[in-house]
Amino acid sequence: MASTLFSACQFCEQCNSWQEAVTLACLPLEKQGAITSSYTQAIIRETEQHGPWYILSPEFALPHARPEEGVIGSETCLSLLCLKEAVPFPEHPDVRLIIVLAAASSSQHIEMIQELVCWLDEADRLQQLTHITSQTQLHSTLKMG
Repeated sequence: MASTLFSACQFCEQCNSWQEAVTLACLPLEKQGAITSSYTQAIIRETEQHGPWYILSPEFALPHARPEEGVIGSETCLSLLCLKEAVPFPEHPDVRLIIVLAAASSSQHIEMIQELVCWLDEADRLQQLTHITSQTQLHSTLKMG
């Protein structure tokens, strides 16, 4: 299921800022033509203005913006980024898992979040993904189940 759930999966030792982490997580979706660079900028702008409201647990962020901010096409996409070293978001110092959601519509937004949360709950995947220390470990974790 992981291979179809995520459009991209990356591992990185560390990012110097939450902005760099969001940009890195968005980059594969931009390269795939799923989003424009304005989508990444919208996430950063909204976070600076309203805080990281998309932090779902102490180590997990699900940054996203409205579809009209730069989602291209009709497919909803997820891009996963695991960090070995936590990156601090405002008020949240320990984020190590960032999954960018690029939803093509409001209904797809809700459906994808439900599917993702169910997948993360299975086999304690959220816990595993927030403790990844290598690309090999990430690959193995995504292949499991």
